[in-house]
Amino acid sequence: MTSSTFRALALGLAAMAVAVPARGEPAVATIKLVDGSDAGTATLTQSSAGVLLKLELKGLKPGAHAIHVHETGKCEGDFATAGGIFNPLGAEHGLLNENGPMAGDLPNVYAAPDGTVVAELLSPFLTLSKDIEDKLLDDDGASIVVFDGPDDHLISPDDAGTPRVACGVIAPK
Repeated sequence: MTSSTFRALALGLAAMAVAVPARGEPAVATIKLVDGSDAGTATLTQSSAGVLLKLELKGLKPGAHAIHVHETGKCEGDFATAGGIFNPLGAEHGLLNENGPMAGDLPNVYAAPDGTVVAELLSPFLTLSKDIEDKLLDDDGASIVVFDGPDDHLISPDDAGTPRVACGVIAPK
C-alpha cells in the first residue's frame, strides 16, 4: 500500500470511527443462485470496527469461493448487473495488493462437502451508516456476489474469468 493510499485510508477510518455508531443500522441480503434458487442469507451489522457480515449459504460447490460487496444493488441474469466491486476510494483489487484493497474485498469463504457455508467476516472498510457519503445503502444500493472459485487476493475473479454464481441485494432490515 502506498503511503498516500494508507494516509487516505487511515483518515477515512478515523472519520468513520467518529461518525459510525457502535452498533445499529442492520441490513440483510437474500442470496440467490444463478438458476434463481435460494442460496441463503447475509446479515450485515454496523459495529465500531466496521461491518460484520454473517453468512449462511447453501447450494455452492465444495471448496473456496470469492465473495465481495459490489457497487450496485441489482442481481439479474449472470449477476453482471451488480457492477464492480464496491470501491469508493479507487483502490486496486486484493487484500494482498500493496495498492489495495477495495472496500468490497473480503476473504474467501469455504463451502463444506454438502455445499453449505456458515461464516462471519468483518470489514473495516464498509459502513451502513446513513451519515457517511460512501455508504452501501445509497440510491443504487449494493449487493453481495459469490464466485465459483477462490480469490487469490491480487487479480479480481471477474478478470480471472471466474463466474458469479450467487448474488443478493443488500437492503435495510
